[in-house]
Amino acid sequence: MRYYDILITLILTMAVWLGSAQSHAFDLFEADRGKPPPPPPPPVKQSQLPNPFRLRQQEFPHKTQKSRKALPPQKDFFLRGTSRIGDFRSVILKGPDNKDFIQHFKNNERTLIEPSLDSPYKGYYLLEVKAREVKIEYPVESPCRKSNEKKGLTCSEADEGKTALLALTQSKALPTPKPRVSKTKKAADAKKRREEKRKKRREQYKNFKRKVIKDEDVPEGMRVVRTPFGDRLVPKK
Repeated sequence: MRYYDILITLILTMAVWLGSAQSHAFDLFEADRGKPPPPPPPPVKQSQLPNPFRLRQQEFPHKTQKSRKALPPQKDFFLRGTSRIGDFRSVILKGPDNKDFIQHFKNNERTLIEPSLDSPYKGYYLLEVKAREVKIEYPVESPCRKSNEKKGLTCSEADEGKTALLALTQSKALPTPKPRVSKTKKAADAKKRREEKRKKRREQYKNFKRKVIKDEDVPEGMRVVRTPFGDRLVPKK
């Protein structure tokens, strides 16, 4: 009998528990009771879904690239002449300041271009010297960007302007100088001109007759004045 009593007790307990649960779930005085259920929410479009990659980009924005610094102005050299005595080579260059200077090619190796010991052009080097052409190196931060064919400057496209060729350009021919005349020749030419002048004068006065006035022909109150060109009468004072 005890077994049945325990079983009945359990059944009653379960019934009471279920009844209390339903009473809590079913509210007789609920305000929305009897109303139709709310419509389901509209479907979310794919474009409205959050983009995890975009959110990640917003959280970790890319660093903006720094603007490129403007390159410094291009400094150019122009070839004025070359010289070679044995293995010793040198060139005459015209610098960016329009002044000519001599640059020695030391040991026929890469040589810093410097007009004087206290004023070198930093980053500019002499690389090669030929009869009418030389090769120079430009600084990394200021490459050769613009060629000047009229003055013999050609930027190298193979290395993006790191080097350039300087060539001698044909200049206009100088006028022929007048021959110098010695002092002896000048004196001889002057003497010749004087002789010609005398000869011309003699020819001019070749038929000239000098007028001569005799003393007995001088009237009273007059006197005779004798000149190389003839005599003439003048009144007495």
